[in-house]
Amino acid sequence: METYKDYMIILTPPIHIAEQVKKYKHAAQRLIGDFESMHSKAHISLKRLHRQKPYWTEPLFDKLEKELSLLEPVTLQLNGFATFLPTDFTTIYAAILSTPEMEDWFKRLRQCLGEKKAVPHITIARQVPNDKARKLWPKFKDRPWNEEFEVKYLTILHRSTYEHDRTWEIFRQIPFKGKPEWNVLPEKRKEIVKPVDENQTSLF
Repeated sequence: METYKDYMIILTPPIHIAEQVKKYKHAAQRLIGDFESMHSKAHISLKRLHRQKPYWTEPLFDKLEKELSLLEPVTLQLNGFATFLPTDFTTIYAAILSTPEMEDWFKRLRQCLGEKKAVPHITIARQVPNDKARKLWPKFKDRPWNEEFEVKYLTILHRSTYEHDRTWEIFRQIPFKGKPEWNVLPEKRKEIVKPVDENQTSLF
């Protein structure tokens, strides 16, 4: 059988942020029991590629690396906690403060990845049944978490699609090497409006 692989493209926060997320996950588990994403490491998800042929997909990452190398490292700020609109389940996450600079940076990143707009976040507890979420959310709702961290590279993870051991492993890390001034749009040139010749015959 031909080998297929899954890929996941993420941003990774520094160790001290990841450790704090891990503590929040453990605290949530003590309160409501096991839940989805309980053991996942802290990250900001960007894109998933399922059931890919490596010989076709992996060369595309070379082109992606060239594009991403023009992006500058970015400083993000945590801004407490939030939830996505609940359905039958609720996802609780650490929120990223929205600023014009942050929105512009993620817009350029998504253009490189061919992705639509999404809310950058670090998941704490994913797909929690609503009866358990009503017990868990009050513990996070008004809890402050205001901390800055820098993201210097993008990580591509991979795993086998069909093999028994489907643990995510690092496939490649792509550093952001750009400078902020490279990505500043030039000011729009003002058009010079010439005075109207009142003696000129109008065609309209």
